[in-house]
Amino acid sequence: EDRWVQAIEVQPGDRAVVHHALIHLAGDAEQADDPRDAAADERGGFWGEYVPGQNTLVYPNGFAKKLPKGARLKFQMHYTPNGTATIDRTRVGVIYAKEPPKHEVRVVGIVNTRIAIPPGAADHREEASLTLPFAATIMGFLPHLHVRGKACRYEVIHRDGVRNTLLDIPRYDFNWQLLYRLYEPLQLAAGDTLVFSAWYDNSVANPANPDPTKTVRWGPQTFDEMHLGYVEYYVPGIKAGEPLPGLGRGRPGRGGQP
Repeated sequence: EDRWVQAIEVQPGDRAVVHHALIHLAGDAEQADDPRDAAADERGGFWGEYVPGQNTLVYPNGFAKKLPKGARLKFQMHYTPNGTATIDRTRVGVIYAKEPPKHEVRVVGIVNTRIAIPPGAADHREEASLTLPFAATIMGFLPHLHVRGKACRYEVIHRDGVRNTLLDIPRYDFNWQLLYRLYEPLQLAAGDTLVFSAWYDNSVANPANPDPTKTVRWGPQTFDEMHLGYVEYYVPGIKAGEPLPGLGRGRPGRGGQP
């Protein structure tokens, strides 16, 4: 049966090698194994997650995530080998809501898979955006870059052209990733555009840089990069559990220097 989940905790089995884990909901086996593009999971957000500094999602009364009947939990595991053989058994715990929520919590990813960070670039900027097809209330943000990521920013461009900064992270740290919850949820209108920008250091001055001589593109490994800005939100006026109209089309930017 469908269940509503008010809290989720992901516990890595071997913290020495598990860098992060994202849990996605998949339907039946046939649907879950359909071929999709490399960033399909990232665009669809996450259901549960473990990253350095963040492993729990707890929602107040009236808010919850849906666990549909027949769904599978698909774990996207990111391991960092340390030279020693080990066994990992990562697990997830949930607390069910006592009653159906007023609002269903959802997550979407603002993604740019066409990033290209030039060799030696110390301050390269990339951008992606998402235009809202319906009014939404923003609850929080979780940016995800790799070891060349140095800074990132969320902004909103309102329908009247006014541009406001929502979250500015001047010193992004791959080893300390956080979910930033707004003290007061932010109501946005249909037609507003969320913009996620990130700056990358692909120079020799970056001590974590695996190879400053290569052009870095999107990929799942640490020596690749990602441009991924998760947004946690709910849609007022829509009953929890009801399907939503399609999200606005994401628009990757051209990149370049800020």
